[in-house]
Amino acid sequence: MNQSQKLAYYPNLLGQSERVIQQNIESKRGLEEYLGILQERANIEDQYAKSLYKLSQQIEKSSITYLREQLVNQLRQKIERLENFVDLIRSEIIEQVKEILQDQNQVAKRIIDEMKGLEWDLQDKQDDVMGGKLDYKLQAKDLEQSGISDMIFQYSLDISEDKALKQVLKTQQIQSECIKLEREFEIIVLSYNEFIDVYKTKMESYLSQMEQYEQQRLLVQKDTLMKLFLFETSISKQSLQDSEKLNDQIRKSNLQDFIENFILKYQKPQEAPRQLEFKPYSSFLTKTIESMRSQEYQKLKDIIKAHNDTFYNIYEDCVKKNNLQTIEEQELAHLMSRNNVQSIYKIMQIHINCVWNAHEIPNNETIVGLLRQSSLNRLLWCQALEIQANKNNYKVPTNDAYDQVIKWSQKIISLCIEFWDASPLRKLITISSIIHVAVQNRKHFLMYNIKENKVLQSADFLEASVVQAVYDALVEEIKEVTTLEERNRRQKINILTQLSKICFTLLQFNPISVIKMYAENYLKLLSVAHDATDNLLFQIESFEQF
Repeated sequence: MNQSQKLAYYPNLLGQSERVIQQNIESKRGLEEYLGILQERANIEDQYAKSLYKLSQQIEKSSITYLREQLVNQLRQKIERLENFVDLIRSEIIEQVKEILQDQNQVAKRIIDEMKGLEWDLQDKQDDVMGGKLDYKLQAKDLEQSGISDMIFQYSLDISEDKALKQVLKTQQIQSECIKLEREFEIIVLSYNEFIDVYKTKMESYLSQMEQYEQQRLLVQKDTLMKLFLFETSISKQSLQDSEKLNDQIRKSNLQDFIENFILKYQKPQEAPRQLEFKPYSSFLTKTIESMRSQEYQKLKDIIKAHNDTFYNIYEDCVKKNNLQTIEEQELAHLMSRNNVQSIYKIMQIHINCVWNAHEIPNNETIVGLLRQSSLNRLLWCQALEIQANKNNYKVPTNDAYDQVIKWSQKIISLCIEFWDASPLRKLITISSIIHVAVQNRKHFLMYNIKENKVLQSADFLEASVVQAVYDALVEEIKEVTTLEERNRRQKINILTQLSKICFTLLQFNPISVIKMYAENYLKLLSVAHDATDNLLFQIESFEQF
């Protein structure tokens, strides 16, 4: 394992201080046990030498005459070698191990103390991140709700200008606080990431030191074992065979293998602290309120409404008359260069006709690029699908074509999620409840194939859809009415109508209790008459999903 591989592995131990500390303890225990073994070996050899000395004294005092001197000399030489062996263990080998153990104990204590401190600091930093994120998100949610009130107060006829102005000032104050919390959270994330860099550097330093001491521990064991082996060989030739086996094991031992096993014995943790990417808060509801505040939402509605007849004319020319199912590159470039609503819609209508006939248009990547460009382009695609379906009694001709419709509908959903674009998604789910294919003489609706998308059940998308419906009702032009009272009454009717439409669309994808809650909240917020409110809530409760 080279140094770069080790450094790449170290970050996986972040957040695992207890395991690293345990390794320090195990390494220390290994040296202490080895020291105890050496001391016991020295005691045994010392006792053996003393026993041999007693034996030699007994032989000298005995009446044995045959080879008595040789036997005594042999014992004395053996005793001398044993005493030298004991002295080697006690004065050199044991002291060498003690020195390494003392040094490692000091460093291990410092590493453990510092590592625990780092873990506490890491927990504090993580708490700061979670707290800052929660404060920022809650303030952003408050801003969303205040933005809804802005829109309602702005267009409701029974709200005074003074009350509406106070609401705008309140929203501005909340927005200011939200910007402040966003900056504070961004600073907290930056501080956390800087700490993680420091944390990682220190952890690498600690593990590097531990690796060095693990290496020293193995080296001292290898060195002392070699010395013991050499000395024992000189003491007893009879143990040569066993000693050679030990020597062979020592020679074959690879120190690098031990070091790699020390590093790799840790499994990669399931969760390790990692750097965070700062992302400003965004949602379907936030984007919807912003588009209403900037009038972008109304502009898109006006564009679709103003070109409605043109869209049908393009259908008659491109589909009904010529059945166009492809666009040459030159023609496609020409239409895109004109960059107007009619040209983009013509591209979308031809593409939808191709999908409707189960063909693959060769310009798919260009179509996806156009869909990514703007909310208007995504709305034009949905408009083209609606007109194509309407002209064919909402029945897709073949199963292959139906698969193509599903595929592109899922693509539109994913793009709407990516760009937090509620309007095209709202239009798509509306027409999905009537577009169908015949399966065993029964209608199989498109909504069955898209309703499993979690976004269609998310509170964010649901409220954004309801807010759009409320906005549509509030700004709808009321003609031929002069008195304020009558205008207010007509506006309440519009609110009830729009809320009914969106609620019954969303009921195809969500539980009755959830949609009833949104309807009840907004009917109450908009002061709709009690009898009308009760009637709509009763219809929602009685709704039966397909």
